[in-house]
Amino acid sequence: MKYQIDVQDDKCEAKLSEKITFSDLNGFREIIKQMLDSHAENNIVDFSDVDFIDSAGLGMLLLTRNEIAKTDSRLTLKAPQGQVQRMFNVARFDQTFHIEEGPRK
Repeated sequence: MKYQIDVQDDKCEAKLSEKITFSDLNGFREIIKQMLDSHAENNIVDFSDVDFIDSAGLGMLLLTRNEIAKTDSRLTLKAPQGQVQRMFNVARFDQTFHIEEGPRK
C-alpha cells in the first residue's frame, strides 16, 4: 500500500493506492497517528486507487474506526471500487462506516 495524507482545516484525508494486506499494518498505524495528531473533525480514507483489500485490511479499518471513535471526529471511507467495494459489502461495512460513493472507473 502506498498512501499520502493531506490535512486542511478540519479535514484529514488519507489517499491510499495499490493493495491493502496484512503487511500494511505499520502504514495504517501511521495513518491513525496522523489523523489523531491532526485533531481534524473529518477523517477520510480514499479508496479510489485501491484495487485489492484482504481480511487483514478490513480489520485494520476496524482498528482505525475504533481509534477515531475515541475522539469527536468522523471517519468516512471514500470511493471504494471493484473488489474493495465487494469486500465492504460482504463485511457489511455500510452498517459500520459512513461510505461515500465516488465516480466509477
